[in-house]
Amino acid sequence: MEVGMNRKKMVWVIMAVVLGLALVPFQATAKMKINMASSYGPGAPVHYGLEKFKELVEKRSNGEMEVLIHLLGTMGGERDIFEALSSGSIETAAMGSGDIAIFHPEYLVYEVPYVIRDVDHFWKFWNGPVGKEINDVVLKKDNVIVGGIVYRGARQLTANKPIKTPAELKGLKLRLPEVKPWVAIWSSLGARPTVVPFQEVYMALKTGVAEAQENPAESINSLKFYENQKYLIMTEHVHSTAKYEISKLWFDTLKPAEQDLVMTAMKEAAVYANGLSTAADKKFIVELQKKGMIQIIPDKAAFMKAVEPAVQKLAKELWVPGLYEKVKAIK
Repeated sequence: MEVGMNRKKMVWVIMAVVLGLALVPFQATAKMKINMASSYGPGAPVHYGLEKFKELVEKRSNGEMEVLIHLLGTMGGERDIFEALSSGSIETAAMGSGDIAIFHPEYLVYEVPYVIRDVDHFWKFWNGPVGKEINDVVLKKDNVIVGGIVYRGARQLTANKPIKTPAELKGLKLRLPEVKPWVAIWSSLGARPTVVPFQEVYMALKTGVAEAQENPAESINSLKFYENQKYLIMTEHVHSTAKYEISKLWFDTLKPAEQDLVMTAMKEAAVYANGLSTAADKKFIVELQKKGMIQIIPDKAAFMKAVEPAVQKLAKELWVPGLYEKVKAIK
C-alpha cells in the first residue's frame, strides 16, 4: 500500500516539474534597465531630450528596455557621474563639460569665456574635426562615448548688485563649478570664486555662501536661482555645452541591434533637444524678467578685453599646443 502511495506521489512530483518547465517560456523576461544620470532639472530642452530618448528606446525595444532618468545630480555631481560611466557602473548620462573640465582640462578650450564667439561658431566647432578630437579623448582614455551634443544657451552672470564692468566684480563671492580654468579666469577679474556642486547652488545663494553665479537662462529659471538673485547680467561669456554620454563598457555588452537602437535614439534625442534650445534660451530670459529679475546690459567688450590675458596664459601653459589657435581659426 505504501509503495503504491509513494508511486502516486512520485507521479505528482514529476507532473509538477514538467508543468513548471513547460510554463517557463511563457514567463515575462526581465526588462533591461538603462539608468540615465542627469545633472539637469526638468523644464529645460536638455531634459526634454532625455524624455525623448526614454520614449524612443522603450517603444523601439517593444518594452524590453526601460530607461530610468535620475534628475538633478541625484546620482552625484559631474565627477561622480563621469567616473561611474567610465567604470561601467551606470549606463548613460547627461552632463555638462565635466568630462573634459575635470579630467582633461588641457582640452577645455571651448568652454571658457569668449573663446566660442556665437551659436554658429559653437556648431562648427562641435561638428568639425576639433570637436571630434576632443570627444575622442574620453572614448580612448575613459571608455565613454559622446552620443550627442546639446546647446544649452549662453551663460549669464547673476548677482544681487548690478554689474556692468569687470571692475565691479572685485571681491564678489562667485559660485563656480569644479573647473580650474574658470576659477583662474574669474579670479583674474577680481572675483572670489567659490566652488559649489551644481545641485547645491540654490542653497549656497540663499545662505550667502555665494553672492553670485553664472549659468544659462534655463538653469537660472528651472532651478529657481531667481528667488535668491536680483540682477540678470547679460555677459554671454560662454556658449554652454551639454552632452549625452554612454558607458562603452556597458555598450559593448549589447547585441549589435541593441547598440544601434540606443545610439540612434540618443542622436535623435539630441536633435530634438536642439530644436528647442535657441528659442527656449530667449523665452527663459523673458520669463526671468517676469519673475522679478532686472536685466543688465554690461560692457561686453570690456569683459572680453579683461579676460584675454588669462585666456592667453591658459593657451600657453595648460591647453594642448595649437588647440586654441585651431578653435579661433574656425570660420
